[in-house]
Amino acid sequence: MLNSFRNFTKSFWAKILLVIIIIPFVFWGMGGVFSGGSQNTLAKINNYNISTKNFEEYINALNINQEIIRENIDNSIIEQLLSDLINKTTLDLQSEDLEIVLSDNILSEIIKKDEKF
Repeated sequence: MLNSFRNFTKSFWAKILLVIIIIPFVFWGMGGVFSGGSQNTLAKINNYNISTKNFEEYINALNINQEIIRENIDNSIIEQLLSDLINKTTLDLQSEDLEIVLSDNILSEIIKKDEKF
């Protein structure tokens, strides 16, 4: 029985069968190449996607302790942070579309005039 199996593995039909089995796995594994990759999009604003990576970078930039996030996860802190990121991104995109630019000098003057600073 093993001899017949060995002989079959050397045959042309065994190679055809192997190719038929392998091809779906190759295309399944390369699916990200054909579809542009998975970005795990959390939100989409016009043509701009907010990915999980963007969200993680935003949380890290805020310097929020991970423990605080874990403790307040029931208080929908993740949704609040995502909402803040969406609002910030929307404002950034809108100011970019309207070509609103704030120079460092003007920003410096605004800060100097503000009593809080």
